Amino acid sequence: MENSLHSESYKSKRVKGNKNKGKRIWINILLFIISIGLWGTIVYYGYINAKAYIDDSINRIEQNNAMAVQQLKEEMKIINSEIKRLRSEIKDLKEEVRDADSTLTNSNDIQEGIDKKLKYLDDKLKDLQESLDILKEAPNVEN
Repeated sequence: MENSLHSESYKSKRVKGNKNKGKRIWINILLFIISIGLWGTIVYYGYINAKAYIDDSINRIEQNNAMAVQQLKEEMKIINSEIKRLRSEIKDLKEEVRDADSTLTNSNDIQEGIDKKLKYLDDKLKDLQESLDILKEAPNVEN
């Protein structure tokens, strides 16, 4: 009889052990699924935040470039108007020199001074044009 009691207690322990083992497997599977879900949620929100940060940075850069392009355009307008004014002054000076019968050396000195000023303004205009071209291409690089 003792043998039968011993074998029954062994069987009940074995059944309980199998039930506990089955519960542990289901608990482990559930924990694994929850971990995967949590990890997926963290990755998703990390991606959304990173994308928003990058988009904001790109928008700020584009706005800065647009403002810089606008400033360069305004500077180019100012320089163009100054060049036009200087050209009209050159024309007036040439007429005055012709009318006054000035010597050739005086005319050359005046012309050289005006040419230097025009060259300076042309160089500045070229620099501004190059800067404007660079800034116009900057937003297109990301696209």
